[in-house]
Amino acid sequence: MDFVAHPSLPELINYALVAPRIKVLYVPTTKVACSTLKLLISQAEGSYNAEAAHKIITPNISQEQTIHNYHVHGLTRLFDLPRKKQWEVIQSSEWMRVAALRDPIKRAYSSWENRVFLHAPGTPQSIIDMCGDVIVDGHVDVAATFKKFAHAINNNRDAFAIDDHFRPQFNTLYANQLEYHHRIYIDQPGEMQKLADAINERAGTSVKLQRLNSGLGINADQIIDKETADLIADTYHEDYEWFGFERHNFTAPSASLVLNPIQQALLNNLRETTERLSILSRAAFQRVGFRYGLSQIRKSLWTRITNPRGKSDSQLLQW
Repeated sequence: MDFVAHPSLPELINYALVAPRIKVLYVPTTKVACSTLKLLISQAEGSYNAEAAHKIITPNISQEQTIHNYHVHGLTRLFDLPRKKQWEVIQSSEWMRVAALRDPIKRAYSSWENRVFLHAPGTPQSIIDMCGDVIVDGHVDVAATFKKFAHAINNNRDAFAIDDHFRPQFNTLYANQLEYHHRIYIDQPGEMQKLADAINERAGTSVKLQRLNSGLGINADQIIDKETADLIADTYHEDYEWFGFERHNFTAPSASLVLNPIQQALLNNLRETTERLSILSRAAFQRVGFRYGLSQIRKSLWTRITNPRGKSDSQLLQW
């Protein structure tokens, strides 16, 4: 395959992470073992800072999720590198470029469960409003609620694109423009370990894989019927076409999984806890906001001066 990099490729993948010491570029995809891979690469790089996890004020519903904070994983954003260095990382044979892929239905369910069903911090309210619970006798029907989401995203992908958890993997990896040395399928046994072995060999380390951010343990067969599977397959058709995923053969005409009273109470408690975390985080940001905002404004201005071509990038506004 010929990889023809778009002139703006560095801006398109500015969320990619760089481990300068071991020369590894990781292009993360949400809900595709990205927590595990960020931890693996940062530990191999030697940049992981566990102590920082106790000091950050962004809302996280578990300690494991703090790995997504730059102060915790310590990796460099591609965005922060000079333009010449960005192209070196993207094109040089001296750099290892890695990414991961996941079955589109499993990823769609995982994204929905975390972002919508559990109301994860940072989920746009517009998305939560489009995917309200389907209630049966006072309790949530998980299967019907997930189907409601499947209809909503299939009808309006653009409305969900504001949250990268719901974008196709094809739109995240730019696989026709960037040559990956390791592009693993995490659903296939042994793929994650192969990547871990390759990174450890490169880094001279022996970091072990750790599974992070496990879901609720609900089996797809319990909640997905033929209509839901077809909707998800149509929504993420690029992933099936480009990456060769096999379509699932869900034949059930309908599915239902209604929470029992204990499960419903647990769900309510989890959502309330998340809301309290968000409130506390907003209050903390208000207390440090001026000083932090001033430093970020300075950084933004410096980036605009030193990298004029990136001045329109939305990351400059993420203070």
